[in-house]
Amino acid sequence: MKSFTLTDTHIKLLRAAYISWDDCEFGAPCIDPKRPYGNSDVIGDIAKILVEPDTCDENGDCPVKTYDRLWRIHTETQTALEIILATRSFEPGTYQVEDYSRDWRKVKPA
Repeated sequence: MKSFTLTDTHIKLLRAAYISWDDCEFGAPCIDPKRPYGNSDVIGDIAKILVEPDTCDENGDCPVKTYDRLWRIHTETQTALEIILATRSFEPGTYQVEDYSRDWRKVKPA
């Protein structure tokens, strides 16, 4: 069993994501992997979206601890999006799913 806590931070990032159409094969909607939040400075964009403008300098450099935290939140948006689509809800809280399943269910409110 997997467990994941969906937060307002995940939702905020996903709402800021740049969605486009990828014409590969049959085509599918996608989040731009080079510029998921508008620019190629992904960590700087995340800091701005999360209203943490002073966490990175004008060159996009951040302290390692801050960079790691923002990168972790960014990579967690994959699971967050899976939960949002499976539950048809943007409600923060703790969700669980059986291994090899996509049937996420909320087990604890935020």
